[in-house]
Amino acid sequence: MLASAFTMMRAKADFVQQFIRNPRAIGSITPSSEALCRAMTEAVNLQRPLRIAELGAGDGVLTRQILLRMGSKCQLDAFEISPPLVEKLHQINDPRLHVRACSAELLSGEYDVVFSGLPLLSLAPALRNTILAAVHDVLGTHGVFVQFQYTSLTQPDLSRYFTWQRQRVLKNVPPAWVYRCTRHYAP
Repeated sequence: MLASAFTMMRAKADFVQQFIRNPRAIGSITPSSEALCRAMTEAVNLQRPLRIAELGAGDGVLTRQILLRMGSKCQLDAFEISPPLVEKLHQINDPRLHVRACSAELLSGEYDVVFSGLPLLSLAPALRNTILAAVHDVLGTHGVFVQFQYTSLTQPDLSRYFTWQRQRVLKNVPPAWVYRCTRHYAP
């Protein structure tokens, strides 16, 4: 039990260290809570065959929850730019997971679901718009984009590309908004 407590503390310390190195890219000082991950994964039905993307996969907290909930015929592409966090993602042993060590702005193809923990407000406006446009373009007709944010200040950006509903998750540090977005028109 003591060993698992030390392992958890080391993981949290690694995450804090990544945040200190690049707060604009990491966006939070702590990983997402179980409650936040649950709210995100419950926003869509992951049991049917799907192609799923996760943007800003970080250390894999949400990635693991997606893998637990998604069906056996689903595929998950996890995008992450931090080399140490990419290494952590490569340690997840699941053939349905494909780690992409590149920026979310390179998102292409077609996806049924896109999850994102990207700190949109911390990104330069041009990059934020490039990523949101890419998400809009890769979503199939009935695709869903699930984004969490700590502030509602990015709602105008989301509204440019999507129709959305939101849910507040208080059991997270800090509390977060989960946006469930669908395409509504071409921007």
